[in-house]
Amino acid sequence: MPNENTDAEAKLKKLGERVRDGWAKQHPIPEQSTETVRQTVREEWERERTAKRSKIPLSPSKTQKREPPEPEL
Repeated sequence: MPNENTDAEAKLKKLGERVRDGWAKQHPIPEQSTETVRQTVREEWERERTAKRSKIPLSPSKTQKREPPEPEL
C-alpha cells in the first residue's frame, strides 16, 4: 500500500512538471517583462531597507546626554 502512494505522488509530480513545461512553451515570458519585474522588486527592496534603517533609534548617549528632568516649582 505505501508503494502505491509513492508511485502516485511520483506520477503526479512528473505530470505537474510536464504541464508547467508545456505552459512555458506556449506562453513564453518576454525578457522585457522579466526585467521590469526585477527592477520593481529591487526598488521595493531598497525602499524597505532604507525604511528599516531610519526606524532604528540611536542610543540616547549618542543623541543627547541623559539628565533627569528638572523639577517644577
